[in-house]
Amino acid sequence: MRDTLRRWARQPETYLLLAAVILVGHGLFYSHALGYDTVDDAYISYRYAQNAARGYGLTFNAGERRVEGYTNFLWTVMMIPAFVVGLNVTATSIVLGVLFALGCLYFIYRATGEIEGLLPQVGLVAALFLAVDGSFALWSVGGLETTLFAFLILAGAVAYIRELQGRAQVPVSGAWFALAAMTRPEGLLVFALTLAHQVAYRLSARKRLITRMDLGRVGLFVVIFVPYFLFRWRYYGWFFPNTFYAKVTLEDTAAQWQRGLAYVRTFIGIHLGYIPLLVALIPLFRPRSTVWASYMALTVVVYSVYIAYVGGDWSVGRFFAPLMPLYYLLLAGGLVEFYHWVKKLIWGRAALEERSGPRRLTYAAAGVLLVSLLVGFFWASSVEGEQALFLNRFDARLAGQARTQMGKWLHDNVPPDTVIAVDAAGQMPFYSELRTIDMFGINDLHTAHLNREELKSLGKRMGEGTPGHEKLDMRYIIDRRPDYIIIYGTMFDGVPEYERVDLPWTDDPRVKAFLSVYKLRE
Repeated sequence: MRDTLRRWARQPETYLLLAAVILVGHGLFYSHALGYDTVDDAYISYRYAQNAARGYGLTFNAGERRVEGYTNFLWTVMMIPAFVVGLNVTATSIVLGVLFALGCLYFIYRATGEIEGLLPQVGLVAALFLAVDGSFALWSVGGLETTLFAFLILAGAVAYIRELQGRAQVPVSGAWFALAAMTRPEGLLVFALTLAHQVAYRLSARKRLITRMDLGRVGLFVVIFVPYFLFRWRYYGWFFPNTFYAKVTLEDTAAQWQRGLAYVRTFIGIHLGYIPLLVALIPLFRPRSTVWASYMALTVVVYSVYIAYVGGDWSVGRFFAPLMPLYYLLLAGGLVEFYHWVKKLIWGRAALEERSGPRRLTYAAAGVLLVSLLVGFFWASSVEGEQALFLNRFDARLAGQARTQMGKWLHDNVPPDTVIAVDAAGQMPFYSELRTIDMFGINDLHTAHLNREELKSLGKRMGEGTPGHEKLDMRYIIDRRPDYIIIYGTMFDGVPEYERVDLPWTDDPRVKAFLSVYKLRE
């Protein structure tokens, strides 16, 4: 038995399996905490996919002008077959999210053998860190495209570095990055950074600007991405998705920057502060790892600046989760380099080769340190991070229950031509199947495109509120005369056109207290 355990302990696949088990268990914890449901935003994608499956096209309200109220085209399209064949879309999205998260673990593990200069232990250590990360685990079961996007970025990054090092014959990274850009617009940023790194590397190492492999990479990206972009531009009529206009300002960015920087600092804080960031920089100063480390560091740093620029997100770590596989490869690389440096400094190469005692002591100390770091990252990012700052702060499970029950009650108890206005445009519109006014403009052109002067006249300024919940034109909503306005809070108390009503949509007083219902006066 002891010999069997020793053999298992020496197999890299054992630690990959351990990472997979931890990640799945971590995800199940968050899924249970959410009531085995997904977040409200995921239901926006489900509604678009449902309308597409019914033949109405990728629309939020069938029959109205098309609005691109999602930022995850590829993910939304992947939900359409679930409606066609009658699968539970919530369960489908959770399963797919977990599978793509496991795919990230596999790519991290494979990176060790495929990327020149990546020390053998780095991939497994990075996989363990990713498995205990609270943000990555939560958003693997959140119902959104997060782990799909992370998977495509990681696959593209590994393929690109192999191509750069002459270890690949076909520039498949171009295809991976094109799919990433079809999943989220930020995929374009990652590909642009890839091109910048490519040029810098070619000029410094090869004294030439571009190679046939580089042209193939760009060509493959263009062939896949450009037809999609032209389709969505013609279909919706805007360069960016409507969500971008609803959430981000290009006119007055000072407050947006400040909020974004605070968001970045919060995320760094729940990942043990700035010391791990310094450790993650170590591979940059090792000649054997400069190529892969410089690319991943460039991507992580510039993408983080972009997150700060757009003002962050209402979530704790959703925007950062796709970067975590790259970051943990850097951190694991730094830790492994530091381990080898300390080992040689204390024992010397000869002592380690000749004596088993120093080797065992060194392995034991490294194991204790690694486990301590894994527990620390889990506690900080999960218990004190996503659980405390997202699940508990937003009362996520209760919010999901309230909006789902309200949506189902509306579906069964009001006429199908009823119009509702909501402050959360996911579960209530999806389950009710009613025409819906999205009060914060994610799915509404008028609200999303309010400019600085219009917002100022409404007493609002971008960057000072909750991201994605800042643009609001009450008079516009009232003038559209929805039959019901359903929100969290009491914003419409005192509005003469509406009266607050008590509908029998739930028997649970705690759930009922979460939503306020206003009915249009006769």
